[in-house]
Amino acid sequence: MSIDRYNKINRNSGEFKLPSVNSFIPSPNNKNYQNGYIVRYFAQKANDKSSPIYEINRNSYTKISDSSYYVVISLDWRLTGSVEDVKKSNSESIRIASQTIPKISLYLPNLLQFYKK
Repeated sequence: MSIDRYNKINRNSGEFKLPSVNSFIPSPNNKNYQNGYIVRYFAQKANDKSSPIYEINRNSYTKISDSSYYVVISLDWRLTGSVEDVKKSNSESIRIASQTIPKISLYLPNLLQFYKK
């Protein structure tokens, strides 16, 4: 095999690009607090349940939702109400999300994150 043919074959094969995932920290605004919740998005490598969990923005969620390399979830995160109701609601969101990303509760230990009276 000639070196030119090898380079041509090599150039076309093995072009693997893992979709990039950038961490994101949401900043609820007044409209979110009026609605009482925000939607949060998370991603984890599909082939490793102990890999890091990333909170991502909506655009990243849309881009990688069809990727077989990541599992992604969205969940409603309650921001307002009584402390007990907010904890209960966010705990239930985590319970549902943990069916897809089992260790999501470790990423979200504070059920009152972003809470406002």
